[in-house]
Amino acid sequence: MKFSAFVAVSMALASVSAGPAFVRRASFTLQNGKDAIALNQKFQSLSANSPCQTGEDACVDNKFAQCVNGKFVLQQCAGGLVCAALPLVNSAGTSITCTTPADRDARIAATGATGASNNAAAGNAAPSASSTFIAAPAPSASAVSGGNGGGNDAQSSLTLLQSVIATGFENDGQDQPLAGQVPSLTSSNNFINFCATVPNLPITNGLQIKTGSCNPAPMGVIAATTNMPSSKFQFPKNGGKIPANQNFTIKMAIQHLETGHFTNASNNYFAAPQVVNAQGDIQGHSHVVIDPLPSLDSTTPTDPTAFVFFKGLNDVAQNGVLSVEVGGGLPKGAYRLASINSAANHQPALVAVAQHGSLDDMVYFTVE
Repeated sequence: MKFSAFVAVSMALASVSAGPAFVRRASFTLQNGKDAIALNQKFQSLSANSPCQTGEDACVDNKFAQCVNGKFVLQQCAGGLVCAALPLVNSAGTSITCTTPADRDARIAATGATGASNNAAAGNAAPSASSTFIAAPAPSASAVSGGNGGGNDAQSSLTLLQSVIATGFENDGQDQPLAGQVPSLTSSNNFINFCATVPNLPITNGLQIKTGSCNPAPMGVIAATTNMPSSKFQFPKNGGKIPANQNFTIKMAIQHLETGHFTNASNNYFAAPQVVNAQGDIQGHSHVVIDPLPSLDSTTPTDPTAFVFFKGLNDVAQNGVLSVEVGGGLPKGAYRLASINSAANHQPALVAVAQHGSLDDMVYFTVE
């Protein structure tokens, strides 16, 4: 969903049973409602083949749509939900997310705007301005049972549980600042709605969006210092020389990474938290990448988009070693080989302390 938990914490689903109430509207509230109506009407005319600009978000056939390389990529909303434009509450603008038809209509009605709603096919027109649709107050953060249809399953609940609130996130770290230290962003609700603060960016939503995005997934389980992964290339060796245009096999020793865990990079990119096994090792996989260099002693930063070889090492390590063949070899030149050790959903490995040795290896070699 566009905002994974905003319904429960920022504003619970609207209900006509909430009863009459006085609402103080900001100067931008009415316009936000009008803009949401206009967008929802526009979305009714869109199809998966409609032209779009990369990074653009929309709703197509009640599905959340993101424009990637000039074409909409559709994501089905969860059961009972439809995609819709909603008016922002605390600032000017709109958001595009998956919600219920009733919630969509109630939020628009609460702005005082009137007009047709998004889900015409479902027969849910926006209520008139005379209807009383007031957003119910968010449930208490101390609730320990699932909210908004989540039952007692914390992983389907839309309610933030008291047991997981990190109160340290409210501290900006500037009580005794070091020279040059900047204050941290702060939050009293675990940053669950952080992506709402950058409405110019699409939600990552499991996709690799080259123009940038905002990811709402939590970091997950952080590996202990005793379980920090480490890798070392066995071949090519640092400073080594290999013949040009001939097959060779990269071999890399790995420890404290339970290899063989990788998700669909096209649909699940950064889409779930990092997890560890019973021994505390990160469940994930590795990658190797070779960058061309002007020379071995070059001090010019490389271009991360101009690598000559990249491969995900998705298999289980054999006797603690991952390997992959570079078919056809490489042309004559100088190169840098590096590892990228990752969790299952392709995010860089996360460990318990900031001061640690490199979790990855890097060697330099020549092809002659």
